[in-house]
Amino acid sequence: MTRAASRAEPGAGHPFLEFLNTVGDDGKSRGEDSFADAQELREVLVASGIDMPADISARQLDAMLRLREAAYAVFSALAAGRDPGREEHLFLDAELRRVIGEAELRITREGLTTAPGPEATPLDRLVLSMDDLMRSDQFTRLRECRRCTHLFLDQGRGVGRRWCSMARCGNRAKAEKFRARHRDAA
Repeated sequence: MTRAASRAEPGAGHPFLEFLNTVGDDGKSRGEDSFADAQELREVLVASGIDMPADISARQLDAMLRLREAAYAVFSALAAGRDPGREEHLFLDAELRRVIGEAELRITREGLTTAPGPEATPLDRLVLSMDDLMRSDQFTRLRECRRCTHLFLDQGRGVGRRWCSMARCGNRAKAEKFRARHRDAA
């Protein structure tokens, strides 16, 4: 995946973060997925800029979700300034080493890029997207929403974003604060 191809919608700021955010709960539990099946997840990933094969097996989906949760644990810790858990760190390290060893180096007008090898699985493609994010100069802007578990790259100046999006969490947080202020004043 090239750096140019890795630009995501304005939401999370990177395709891999869009993948990490494929949970449907509004709290901090990460208890449910935001997709019904592997095909729907594939559509989300392709729309965010991650090339995926036409079919994703149940076994591949399980591996992808294990990566999602391990990466979330590590990235959430980094966003909060905490040390990541050892088990998740070692899992990501092993996956990255395996995938990089099978990846292809491509030379384009944009420069050198790492692309999935000929036998790349959906998991391999996600790991390369994760690598792209970690190597990005924007990675230091990684933040976690105050209301839910969604991660995003804060592109704002000053205090910056507090929520994954105004539509999802920001409006609810502001409404709760408004009601609390009026409740306390009464």
